This record gives sequence, structure tokens and C-alpha cells, in this order.
Amino acid sequence: MKLQTATFPFQLLTDCFSGTAGGKEADHSILRVPPIRGHIRLWHSKVFGANSCNEIWGSTAGNGAGSRVGIRLVEIPKPSSTRSQILPHKNQGPHKSVQAGTSATLEITRFPLCSDDQWNTAQRATKLWLVLGTLGLRSSRAAGSIWPMHLSEQNWIPKTAQELGEALTTLGRANYSVSLIGKGMGMDAQTLRTTASDTVSDLRLFGSIKPRTPSPTRFKVIVLPNDGGLCLLAIGPTPELLLQAEDALRKKSDNRRWAPLRPWETV
Repeated sequence: MKLQTATFPFQLLTDCFSGTAGGKEADHSILRVPPIRGHIRLWHSKVFGANSCNEIWGSTAGNGAGSRVGIRLVEIPKPSSTRSQILPHKNQGPHKSVQAGTSATLEITRFPLCSDDQWNTAQRATKLWLVLGTLGLRSSRAAGSIWPMHLSEQNWIPKTAQELGEALTTLGRANYSVSLIGKGMGMDAQTLRTTASDTVSDLRLFGSIKPRTPSPTRFKVIVLPNDGGLCLLAIGPTPELLLQAEDALRKKSDNRRWAPLRPWETV
């Protein structure tokens, strides 16, 4: 029996610090399935709930359950030993990375026990990761910004801000808010990533290294080809928090990167 599949070609808009199964000592970086699965699970849980996530993608907790949907990369780029600055706003931290412009194809497979509803939800969660997600270290600061490739069969991919809003409504809008930054200003991906990396010390808005606290405000570079091209997408738990994040960045002591940007545009 031939299993049903769905393919999702994507590309990196910014350098990705994805590492390897060998850990920090590896001399190269490569795209791998386990981190991608983890990011898809994160968005699945956020929008559709942890129970649905475990039913579809499997779980080792409690009684455990096997995955009803498989994930693999059918086109894997070669390992990269190139190094990029992990803190571009300080020009610091050279680290092995998969370079911007790299493309790959993700394939998900429907296993026999997967219901129609579960298969539909799995595809929605995968598309949410492609539109809102990133990959690798410093991914909350626009490193590892991925974007689905605009092929004829991928007509769900947004090309304008309006289409982005419509796509997110279709895929699921629970538990997150989004804003566009720098739309139509003609900024390149590296400048946008550098800007996203240059935040302020505010645990409530941007998390912290010590104590280790995930950033509730996340940034990624996206491309809306019919609406100005490259820009930043800000993702947060509420519209209010994103407004506070924008205000804090505009008021930072060295705001030469954030001040010239137009007001954030809620999607």
C-alpha cells in the first residue's frame, strides 16, 4: 500500500545554526529532522493543544504512543563548515552554520492509523512552522528563518500582508499574535536579522540567558513578494506584549536600527 504524502519545499532566508547529532564539537552544521520535528510539535501544541500533538506526532510520556505521521527530508543540503556571526549586531560569535539561500524539501507521510482530521491538522501544523517558525540557535532573533518556496502546487503560501493574515486564520490563530516590521522598506535579510538580534535586557519581553528564560517575543525574516519583499515578522503571545516590545526597542539607548523602522503593522 502506497502511503499518502505531502511535500513542502522551503529555503533559508538567514543563516541557520542548526548543529549536528554530534553536538557542539562537530566541525560542520546540517539540517536535521529531529529539530524540525520539535519545532513543528511546538506550533502544533500552541495552536491545537498538547493532546492532539501527542496523538499525531507520538509521545514517550505515560503509556506512550507511536507517531501517526512521519517526517523526513527528501532533499538534504550538504553539511556546511562555513561560520557566521551568531551575534551580528556585535559582530561576535563565529559559529558553524547552514547558509542563507540553502533549500530543502520536507515530506510528511500519513501512516495507516492516521484519521482524515489528524492528517489535516498535521499539515496545518507543518505550514504554521513554515510561516511562523525558525530553526537552530538564536532562532528567536531571526537566525534560521525559513520560508516555503513558491511553487505552482504551493498556492497556500502568502505573497502579501493580507494573504498572510488570511493564511494564519485558515491555519489557526490561537495563542499567538503577529506584526510586520519594515514592510516595503527594501531591507536585506542580513540587515533584518542584525536588527532583530539587537534587543534590550527585559526578561518579560525578550527572555534572558541568566536565568534561562525563553523569549516571549520572537522575530523571523519573511518574504512577501507582492508586498515589498523581505521584512521582519514579530510573534508574541498577545498584541499588547508586541506593542510593549516595539515601544521598548524604540526607546533603547542605541536605537539606530529600530528607530528608522515604520510602526509595526498588526496582521
